[in-house]
Amino acid sequence: LKHFLDNKNIWRVVKENILAKEQFLYEEVEFLLREELREPRNYFSILLAMSQGKRKLGEIINATGFDKSTLSSYLSILNNLRLTEKEVPITEKYPEKSRKGLYRIADPFVEFWFRFVFNEKRLLETGQPDKALKKIKQAIDELMGRHYEVFAREYLKYHPPVPLQFIGKWWDRNQEIDVLGINEETRDIVFAECKWSNKPVGTNIYEDLKAKTVLVDWHNDERKEHFVLFSKAGFTEDMKKRAKKEKMILVEKDKEIKK
Repeated sequence: LKHFLDNKNIWRVVKENILAKEQFLYEEVEFLLREELREPRNYFSILLAMSQGKRKLGEIINATGFDKSTLSSYLSILNNLRLTEKEVPITEKYPEKSRKGLYRIADPFVEFWFRFVFNEKRLLETGQPDKALKKIKQAIDELMGRHYEVFAREYLKYHPPVPLQFIGKWWDRNQEIDVLGINEETRDIVFAECKWSNKPVGTNIYEDLKAKTVLVDWHNDERKEHFVLFSKAGFTEDMKKRAKKEKMILVEKDKEIKK
């Protein structure tokens, strides 16, 4: 952390402290897994598949070649180590029985390492860190977008517009909502969208979010709906006016825009 915080050039830090073979972060994740797990190679293939965006059980099975029973056993161990976690839509009544579960790597550095170090070992072992760094720069916004959603959940945990009991994600078939917060006692529900891009968020994003709310089957006739938008690049003036009128919360990067 000291290396990262003391140097303003993040790409230089990544190249010199993660992509360089002689640095401990280059082998940190591999060392951790070999210390904690038997048959680490099998876990490597699972984590690599997840880092490449394969989150459904069937997708991971196809990527690794493991049968369902074997994979489930491996995933249970990874979950117990808090290296991975299973997510289900926050509105599921019986989450432990849900068939909508998706798996993800829980630790951001582990995910980064598998995607950009382990997956690019051929380049790094042959002394081509600049090519690996170029790939990281091209893909970093997509990766950051996913972790921005995690940040948004944490933000709402401590700065909710109304008291919330549960905060997570919602999806069904081809539709999803980045962050959803609910309170079973008060029937409050918070819908939130996160955009990690260089374009300010406009009213179209808000309208898209509102359109998806009708798909969420949760106390439909008596719930009280609230909306929050998160944006790396801020918001258009029209969106700011709309938010003020409809008493929405807008969060730019990590700070709420005060009305």
